[in-house]
Amino acid sequence: MGPPAEEGWTLGPASDADVDAIMAWFPDAASADIWSGPDFRFPFSAESFRQDLRFGTMASWALRGPAGEFAAFGQSYERTGRGHLARLVVNPDMRGQGVGKRLIQHIISALEASHGYDEYSLFVYRHNEPAYRCYRSLGFRVVDYPEDAPMPDKCFFLTRKKQQGEVEDK
Repeated sequence: MGPPAEEGWTLGPASDADVDAIMAWFPDAASADIWSGPDFRFPFSAESFRQDLRFGTMASWALRGPAGEFAAFGQSYERTGRGHLARLVVNPDMRGQGVGKRLIQHIISALEASHGYDEYSLFVYRHNEPAYRCYRSLGFRVVDYPEDAPMPDKCFFLTRKKQQGEVEDK
Protein backbone atom coordinates (compact mmCIF):
# COMPACT_ATOMS: atom_id res chain seq x y z
CA MET A 1 0.00 0.00 0.00
CA GLY A 2 2.91 2.34 0.64
CA PRO A 3 4.68 4.28 -2.06
CA PRO A 4 6.82 2.31 -4.51
CA ALA A 5 10.19 1.32 -3.10
CA GLU A 6 12.03 3.29 -5.78
CA GLU A 7 10.74 6.50 -4.22
CA GLY A 8 13.02 5.78 -1.29
CA TRP A 9 10.57 6.28 1.59
CA THR A 10 11.25 3.83 4.41
CA LEU A 11 9.60 2.98 7.70
CA GLY A 12 11.53 1.51 10.59
CA PRO A 13 11.80 1.58 14.36
CA ALA A 14 12.23 5.05 15.84
CA SER A 15 15.60 5.71 17.46
CA ASP A 16 16.63 7.73 20.51
CA ALA A 17 17.82 10.47 18.14
CA ASP A 18 14.37 10.52 16.51
CA VAL A 19 12.74 10.99 19.91
CA ASP A 20 15.14 13.84 20.65
CA ALA A 21 14.15 15.47 17.35
CA ILE A 22 10.42 15.07 18.04
CA MET A 23 10.70 17.01 21.29
CA ALA A 24 11.61 20.12 19.28
CA TRP A 25 8.43 19.75 17.20
CA PHE A 26 6.28 20.73 20.21
CA PRO A 27 7.20 24.23 21.38
CA ASP A 28 4.13 24.73 23.58
CA ALA A 29 1.56 22.86 25.64
CA ALA A 30 -1.18 23.20 23.00
CA SER A 31 0.90 21.58 20.25
CA ALA A 32 1.99 18.78 22.57
CA ASP A 33 -1.59 18.15 23.74
CA ILE A 34 -3.12 17.93 20.27
CA TRP A 35 -0.53 15.27 19.43
CA SER A 36 -0.24 13.32 22.63
CA GLY A 37 -3.41 13.84 24.63
CA PRO A 38 -3.98 15.19 28.12
CA ASP A 39 -1.79 12.82 30.12
CA PHE A 40 1.47 13.86 28.46
CA ARG A 41 3.45 16.20 30.70
CA PHE A 42 4.44 19.66 29.49
CA PRO A 43 6.89 21.16 29.85
CA PHE A 44 8.74 17.90 29.44
CA SER A 45 12.27 16.73 30.01
CA ALA A 46 13.99 14.11 27.87
CA GLU A 47 13.18 11.59 30.59
CA SER A 48 9.51 12.51 31.07
CA PHE A 49 8.99 12.66 27.30
CA ARG A 50 10.24 9.10 26.85
CA GLN A 51 8.21 7.89 29.84
CA ASP A 52 4.97 9.47 28.61
CA LEU A 53 5.68 8.27 25.08
CA ARG A 54 6.17 4.76 26.46
CA PHE A 55 9.21 4.63 24.22
CA GLY A 56 10.67 1.15 24.24
CA THR A 57 7.42 -0.51 25.29
CA MET A 58 5.08 0.64 22.50
CA ALA A 59 5.86 0.15 18.80
CA SER A 60 7.35 3.46 17.66
CA TRP A 61 7.89 4.15 13.96
CA ALA A 62 10.04 6.60 12.03
CA LEU A 63 9.35 7.44 8.39
CA ARG A 64 12.38 8.57 6.44
CA GLY A 65 12.36 10.37 3.13
CA PRO A 66 14.42 9.53 0.05
CA ALA A 67 17.49 11.37 1.41
CA GLY A 68 17.19 9.64 4.80
CA GLU A 69 15.63 12.67 6.47
CA PHE A 70 13.38 12.06 9.47
CA ALA A 71 9.96 12.89 8.03
CA ALA A 72 7.37 11.58 10.51
CA PHE A 73 6.72 9.55 13.64
CA GLY A 74 3.89 7.34 14.83
CA GLN A 75 3.08 4.59 17.28
CA SER A 76 0.85 1.53 17.13
CA TYR A 77 -0.67 -1.08 19.39
CA GLU A 78 -3.61 -3.46 19.43
CA ARG A 79 -6.93 -2.06 20.59
CA THR A 80 -10.00 -4.33 20.61
CA GLY A 81 -8.58 -6.56 17.88
CA ARG A 82 -7.64 -3.67 15.61
CA GLY A 83 -4.31 -2.18 14.69
CA HIS A 84 -4.49 1.16 16.48
CA LEU A 85 -2.44 4.15 15.32
CA ALA A 86 -1.37 6.77 17.82
CA ARG A 87 0.75 9.89 18.21
CA LEU A 88 1.12 10.48 14.49
CA VAL A 89 3.16 13.56 13.66
CA VAL A 90 4.93 14.99 10.64
CA ASN A 91 8.15 16.98 10.78
CA PRO A 92 6.99 20.63 10.78
CA ASP A 93 9.24 21.38 7.78
CA MET A 94 7.44 18.71 5.74
CA ARG A 95 3.78 19.34 6.57
CA GLY A 96 1.27 19.82 3.78
CA GLN A 97 3.22 17.56 1.40
CA GLY A 98 1.39 14.25 1.87
CA VAL A 99 3.88 12.89 4.39
CA GLY A 100 1.14 12.09 6.93
CA LYS A 101 -0.61 9.90 4.38
CA ARG A 102 2.65 8.13 3.60
CA LEU A 103 3.26 7.53 7.30
CA ILE A 104 -0.17 5.99 7.83
CA GLN A 105 0.08 3.86 4.68
CA HIS A 106 3.48 2.54 5.73
CA ILE A 107 2.40 1.77 9.32
CA ILE A 108 -0.73 -0.03 8.09
CA SER A 109 1.38 -2.06 5.65
CA ALA A 110 3.81 -2.98 8.43
CA LEU A 111 0.98 -3.98 10.78
CA GLU A 112 -0.76 -6.00 8.10
CA ALA A 113 2.46 -7.87 7.35
CA SER A 114 3.28 -8.52 11.01
CA HIS A 115 -0.16 -8.97 12.58
CA GLY A 116 -2.68 -9.45 9.75
CA TYR A 117 -5.20 -6.95 11.10
CA ASP A 118 -8.42 -6.53 9.15
CA GLU A 119 -9.25 -3.17 10.68
CA TYR A 120 -7.41 -0.10 11.95
CA SER A 121 -8.41 2.68 14.34
CA LEU A 122 -7.29 6.01 15.74
CA PHE A 123 -8.48 8.96 17.79
CA VAL A 124 -8.33 12.58 16.67
CA TYR A 125 -9.27 15.81 18.41
CA ARG A 126 -12.38 17.27 16.79
CA HIS A 127 -10.63 20.61 16.21
CA ASN A 128 -7.61 19.03 14.47
CA GLU A 129 -8.98 19.60 10.97
CA PRO A 130 -5.79 18.84 8.99
CA ALA A 131 -5.40 15.43 10.67
CA TYR A 132 -9.12 14.68 10.37
CA ARG A 133 -9.06 15.42 6.61
CA CYS A 134 -5.95 13.26 6.18
CA TYR A 135 -7.55 10.29 7.94
CA ARG A 136 -10.82 10.62 6.03
CA SER A 137 -8.94 10.76 2.71
CA LEU A 138 -7.39 7.39 3.60
CA GLY A 139 -10.77 5.75 4.20
CA PHE A 140 -11.14 6.20 7.95
CA ARG A 141 -14.72 6.81 9.08
CA VAL A 142 -16.13 8.14 12.35
CA VAL A 143 -17.77 5.36 14.37
CA ASP A 144 -19.31 5.07 17.83
CA TYR A 145 -16.92 6.25 20.52
CA PRO A 146 -15.55 3.47 22.78
CA GLU A 147 -17.17 3.51 26.20
CA ASP A 148 -13.83 2.97 27.93
CA ALA A 149 -12.08 5.89 26.21
CA PRO A 150 -11.72 9.36 27.74
CA MET A 151 -12.78 12.65 26.12
CA PRO A 152 -15.77 11.57 23.99
CA ASP A 153 -16.82 15.23 23.82
CA LYS A 154 -13.41 16.31 22.43
CA CYS A 155 -12.36 13.52 20.07
CA PHE A 156 -13.59 11.39 17.22
CA PHE A 157 -12.90 7.66 17.00
CA LEU A 158 -12.25 6.53 13.44
CA THR A 159 -11.85 3.08 11.94
CA ARG A 160 -10.97 1.71 8.57
CA LYS A 161 -11.28 -1.80 7.17
CA LYS A 162 -8.37 -3.38 5.37
CA GLN A 163 -8.55 -2.38 1.74
CA GLN A 164 -8.04 -4.84 -1.06
CA GLY A 165 -4.48 -4.98 -2.33
CA GLU A 166 -2.89 -3.22 0.65
CA VAL A 167 -0.18 -5.80 1.09
CA GLU A 168 1.73 -7.11 -1.87
CA ASP A 169 2.16 -10.84 -2.18
CA LYS A 170 5.45 -12.01 -0.78
